[in-house]
Amino acid sequence: MSVCPRCLTQYPAGVEVCAKDGATLTPSVVGSAADLVTAPTMPDLPAAPPAPAVPAASATPSAPAPAAQSEASLSAPRATAPPPSGADPNFDSLIGATLAGRYEIVRRIGEGGMGAVYEARHAVIGKRVAVKVLLEKFLTKSDFVARLLQEARLASSIGHENIVDVTDFGTTDDGRSFVVMEFLDGEALSQLVMREAPLPVERSLRIARQVASALGAAHAKGIYHRDVKPENVYLVRRGEADFVKVVDFGISKAVKQGGQGDNAEGGDTYRLTHTGLLLGTPLYMSPEQARGDEDLDHRVDIWALGIMMYECLTGEVPFRANNYLGIISQVLTHTAAPPSQVRPELGIPDAVEAVVMRAMEKDRKRRYAAMADLEHDLERLLAGDQNVGSPLVIDGSVGARRGPAVPPRRWHLGLAAALALGVGVSLALSRPPGGDMKAPSAKNSTATAASPAMPAPTAPPSVEAPPPVSHAATDRPPRPASPHVRARIERRAPAAAAAKAQGATSDSVKRGVLPSGSREAYPE
Repeated sequence: MSVCPRCLTQYPAGVEVCAKDGATLTPSVVGSAADLVTAPTMPDLPAAPPAPAVPAASATPSAPAPAAQSEASLSAPRATAPPPSGADPNFDSLIGATLAGRYEIVRRIGEGGMGAVYEARHAVIGKRVAVKVLLEKFLTKSDFVARLLQEARLASSIGHENIVDVTDFGTTDDGRSFVVMEFLDGEALSQLVMREAPLPVERSLRIARQVASALGAAHAKGIYHRDVKPENVYLVRRGEADFVKVVDFGISKAVKQGGQGDNAEGGDTYRLTHTGLLLGTPLYMSPEQARGDEDLDHRVDIWALGIMMYECLTGEVPFRANNYLGIISQVLTHTAAPPSQVRPELGIPDAVEAVVMRAMEKDRKRRYAAMADLEHDLERLLAGDQNVGSPLVIDGSVGARRGPAVPPRRWHLGLAAALALGVGVSLALSRPPGGDMKAPSAKNSTATAASPAMPAPTAPPSVEAPPPVSHAATDRPPRPASPHVRARIERRAPAAAAAKAQGATSDSVKRGVLPSGSREAYPE
């Protein structure tokens, strides 16, 4: 009988991996200690059993030496001697000890593939901290010591609020390396998912956005996490909101900036994560990681974050099998069912599903090109924008995009304009004929109303000549005037000439001009 160290589900003999969370099963020995052990960070390394019952006779010769050394240096009496035969198998010699003279170990929090994590208190200032100590079985392996040191350096170099802050590095009295980090009072995302999944869409998006922000900052420094999973995402409650802390950069890959080669100074640090080695947890491992590709890049973290979002939204992982190789096979060959098909009753929005499925593209060229692009789409989803998630295809290739995949269609506006034009034409054609004669009349009235502003003629109406007779409308010659009419015109001619001369004189006086044309009598 085997048991899952995470969910405590029991399985019959022969099953190696938990079907629910992918953790490596351990023999069912002491169930109360199973919750102290997390899944191994590196799948190719054996996990420490939750309750190792090691007889004193089978211990290595060097095991009693650290306890003898610690008798003088550690403050707690319980760490002064190795446990006797038949003692409690959960005995931990570090509990109660003081590391580097200033970190008092209070209790053991958990264990991973490389080290155990303890709660400690600073002996001087009393601050709570977390101490990660390299497991004793890796004491003589220099590459694991260097990897732990790299974790401390990388995490502290990023400087992001959503990445755990590493403050110190040292060595225990028995030679085990340790790192000191900020103490996180909360729970891992894996615990929340196991207890409450599926999570609400908005809560899932807020958690994923913070993880994307943290990993984007790491990628900007040339650091790829390569083991993104719910166990490495810690949630600290700040008010009513989840505040994310990304932890465990133990198998991160650091690439050099500016095109430097591996032969540059410090090149050994960049070779710690050997190419061709399967590193990571299979449930969140990208296809290129599963194949053992050598050119891994930041897109392995994008894939893992997509799997995490899928699990938060549905409560299930997309690839499940009874053993490690079965999960790897599904990651390489199977296509994940969309979240809306797995849990149709949840009503997961199409835009959210599109973002998740794009992050989980098996072809990394079709994934988000950068973590910043994924973070941008998550922010837009939280803002209510539903036109996100689809890749932008240009000449057969997929590139990054920061906008809607397809511009919004405006055919409905064109249809409305055509209908309005048709209605206007119909009204114009149905207008009665008399209506066409009113427009000129209105125009003439407008011109007549504006005519008083024009200057009036200077000649009096009494002396105007009769209007000329137009012959355009008739072909008959004009009739000669009668003798009476000619006599009347001749009598009026001298009076009209005199009035015209008088009007000209008055105009000249108004203009300041003498009849002679001189202006001397009228200065300007």
